[in-house]
Amino acid sequence: MESFNLYQEAKSNYDLLVPEKSEGLILLSLYDKWGIEEFTELQINDTIDKIYRDLGRQSNRNAFDRNSSIILKLQEFFLWRDELKKNYRFKSYGEEFCKKIKERLEHRYSPAEIKRLFDSLYLELLRHIEDDELNFLLWYKEQFKRRTTDIVNQVEILDQQVSESVREFRSKIKNSELNLFRLLEEIEISLDLIKQYAVQLKDTFKSTYDIEYKLQDLIADPNSQENIGYINDVLNFYANIRSQLEQVSDRIDKIKPRIREFIYDFNQRDFDRKTVLFLQTLLTLSASTKNDKGKRIINLPFGIPEFQIYGEINAPKFVLIPDKDITPKIPVEVTTRVANQKRQEERIKAEKKRLLERKRILFWFNNIKQQVNDEGSLEYSNKFYEILKEENNNLLIVTKLTSKIIRELSQDMKFKVIVRQEEISNTLFKKTRIWKMQIQKS
Repeated sequence: MESFNLYQEAKSNYDLLVPEKSEGLILLSLYDKWGIEEFTELQINDTIDKIYRDLGRQSNRNAFDRNSSIILKLQEFFLWRDELKKNYRFKSYGEEFCKKIKERLEHRYSPAEIKRLFDSLYLELLRHIEDDELNFLLWYKEQFKRRTTDIVNQVEILDQQVSESVREFRSKIKNSELNLFRLLEEIEISLDLIKQYAVQLKDTFKSTYDIEYKLQDLIADPNSQENIGYINDVLNFYANIRSQLEQVSDRIDKIKPRIREFIYDFNQRDFDRKTVLFLQTLLTLSASTKNDKGKRIINLPFGIPEFQIYGEINAPKFVLIPDKDITPKIPVEVTTRVANQKRQEERIKAEKKRLLERKRILFWFNNIKQQVNDEGSLEYSNKFYEILKEENNNLLIVTKLTSKIIRELSQDMKFKVIVRQEEISNTLFKKTRIWKMQIQKS
């Protein structure tokens, strides 16, 4: 079976699939007024005439031939003609075309919306992992993939606002009637606001780290090896989004110094212009006379005292430069670095130790959840010392385990973590104390 060649297929239909500017504006105007309702050919002709007048275009043909040609062309993919009623309505492709443009133009940036999406994704991930009838793959397909477009759109809208601010600045700067300093002040305020948006959006990404922690736990689970590709897809998506945000922030940081540089250059040119104007006015109102020696003297207008335009010129000084400051430097020998085998072995050993600690933390975490599900509640303070003993007094494991329990089970609707400020001790570990802590099943 011959594969579909997008380029060849689009080449023959491109002019029909992608309308010209005037035709696209006609479609958008019809969609904005009628939506999915039916409309007549007379209404289409009125819309075409208004669009052409607004664009200032004059057709070489008469209006009837021009309108008929446009309507016939738009019927290929965008408009459907009802032969019985003699009316028109949008085809699904035409409706989707106009709808997408409308959504992009009216959709505004909202950090709160992004935070809501991320929080929802995290809670849904917990639900899909812990519910026996659900799994990670369902969350990936039904939750994550559906919402990635909304997240990407918000970042693109933020980038678009930066571009709009730059275009607005360039267009208004050519308008001599505007107050330039006020305009520059407004542009800087606009960029500061967008910068604030970028910071807010960056703050909303903090909840993505909770998702990453959960996904990293899944990677450590042998039963989740078949989903490694999907997990990496989620992790890479969040990494790419953060990278795009950094690029938007960098764009803002690069634009503001250019605006300040423009202000400086404008002030300098304005000062030079006023200086020249002042000197021209001064010389125009001045008079010149000759003294006894025949030298011409400028007499300034009444009320302006004489002043010296330039001062005395000091003779140049001879400066001695030491020979060592101008002679070529002695080349420095390049040293070849030798890999420190011992240090590399220590790093590998430390990494294996961290991996083992993570596995042990995940093991005890699942063990505690299972025990709470079976028994209904658990005195974690006693369990804390029991784990500490099993792990050969490895305080790092039990500390991270306790943090993980408080962070995740406190947000889990199936569990309740109760902490009382009452110290619990153990005779085997005299220097270690923990508050009384109980985990209950909701």
